[in-house]
Amino acid sequence: MSHRAHDYRFLIQRWRAVARAAGLPLRKLATTAQHDLYYLRTKCLTASGGIYISAGIHGDEPAATEALITWAEKNVRRLHRLPLLLLPCLNPCGLINNTRVNEDGLDLNRLFHRDDQPVVSAVKQLVAPHQFAAAMMLHEDYDAQGLYLYDVARAKPYWGEALLNAARPHIAIEPRTRIDGRKIAGGIYRRRLDRRRFERMGYPEAVWFHFNHAERSLTIESPSEFALEQRVAAQVAVIEESVRLATM
Repeated sequence: MSHRAHDYRFLIQRWRAVARAAGLPLRKLATTAQHDLYYLRTKCLTASGGIYISAGIHGDEPAATEALITWAEKNVRRLHRLPLLLLPCLNPCGLINNTRVNEDGLDLNRLFHRDDQPVVSAVKQLVAPHQFAAAMMLHEDYDAQGLYLYDVARAKPYWGEALLNAARPHIAIEPRTRIDGRKIAGGIYRRRLDRRRFERMGYPEAVWFHFNHAERSLTIESPSEFALEQRVAAQVAVIEESVRLATM
């Protein structure tokens, strides 16, 4: 595995190679003052169903971007047969500088209720025609002691347990029973959302997708103090299991 996890140019080179090999276009999502952002949409993605997967909205969580490209590289021959919308990195400046915020000092994962931020606006326009079976946001947590996820779901069966079981051979499940003051059981925080709370604090990507474009909204959190290889392997397993569930 390459350890150039904060090298955005190298990351996009790898995505270009995947796109060419899969016969799919890597298209521009948005342009910031310093970087172009991209997305890959497979040809069999329709208006309903399929999976949205994003990575790198927080640049100091590099296993997310590395896991998504690693999974794509391993599955290049079948990418065209899968209903996917993949966003390789939503915060290139943050990834390069190993920071949560973008070049303007903003946390994009609190701005999805607004339309005045170019990257967020571009994501909203891109997904406007779609209602996904699942939207998956790949993240990491500095304080985590194992793998866990937020499972905001309106559709059953829930996917959270299956995703964690798929990753268990690589990283143990988070043992804590409370995270940020909220109860978590078996590595899963499954919750109902209060719109008013997020109107005050700002909409995360997962919350916005839950209310607008996804039957299931899942935020994967790997422990960022574990070895990169472990974290990537666990997130790759989660991605693979989500694809399996979406295409059963």
